Amino acid sequence: MHYTTPSIARPDEEFRVGHQNDGSGHYYAVLVDTPHGKIPGKGRDKKAWYSFGGREHEVGSMKFQWFNCHAGHHVQLQKSHVPPARGAVTGHQKDTGTLYAVVCHHTAHGKIPGKSDGRTAWYSWGGREHQTMDFSYITVVNRGFNPTPPVIPDFHPHPHPHPHPHPHPHPHPHPYPQPHPYPQPGPGGYFPPPSGPPAQGLAEGMTVRFRCKTGKNLKLAADGIVSGHGAMGKFATFRVHVVGAGRYSFQSQNGQWLAIKGGICTASHMFNDPDAGFLLHLNQDQSVSFESQTHLGRYIAIKKKTGHSKLGVGGKGSTKFHVQVV
Repeated sequence: MHYTTPSIARPDEEFRVGHQNDGSGHYYAVLVDTPHGKIPGKGRDKKAWYSFGGREHEVGSMKFQWFNCHAGHHVQLQKSHVPPARGAVTGHQKDTGTLYAVVCHHTAHGKIPGKSDGRTAWYSWGGREHQTMDFSYITVVNRGFNPTPPVIPDFHPHPHPHPHPHPHPHPHPHPYPQPHPYPQPGPGGYFPPPSGPPAQGLAEGMTVRFRCKTGKNLKLAADGIVSGHGAMGKFATFRVHVVGAGRYSFQSQNGQWLAIKGGICTASHMFNDPDAGFLLHLNQDQSVSFESQTHLGRYIAIKKKTGHSKLGVGGKGSTKFHVQVV
């Protein structure tokens, strides 16, 4: 699913997942060759940095490697209380064992790639090692993998409490053969919270709606106003587009693109508008959150009482949306 290349090679843009607010700009997640092991860290140009022993350590171009995705795969950030069941990007530290490549969120210094032991995360900045509990795992998943699968037309919730003794009555095999089938959708087609880690993301081309805390759907009106007052129509129904580097865009059936511009949630009328690109965050309750790729740290949020949109902070309930596949 992923591999590494020498730092003299061209980096994979999928792994450009960090940004520091000190003016240095974007950073890639990298794997650093150190006396202490191969440690996940941050890199850009011909340098990389990693944290160890309370300090920030810097290495040159021959001492680190870029992460890369295999063809047909892409990066997603997974926020979870346990390491991902699949697709985790890892390193190894001699004194602790496996370390996960992560992105540390909402730090005083930006959104910074670092390392985690599965409970705590660390990143380097300003010559020091910093610790945080607010982080997402960097995972690599197949572009065709469906996290919240569509309701298959010929798949009906079984009325019996136990598996049926005779073969499935439908002439065609189930399109998702696996030992542990996807959960049954609940009322309205919404999927219940998972018992394990959250799912892996949204797939290219899916048609979806996003249920808000208001109990209604996210809506992008013709005048560009974003709200939580949507029903089932074209203003509240979106097509998913994977636009690269772990980023997504959402086009309403009215033809507009969900965006954050000028400090507000609004519409874009342009394909591939950077302001219409979002980093997808997967929450433990199987909801998703959308962080602007051009205004890092700003999320689409809906006020529960009024249904009005605002810019929210990651992890807050107002930024969480449950996906319904149409």
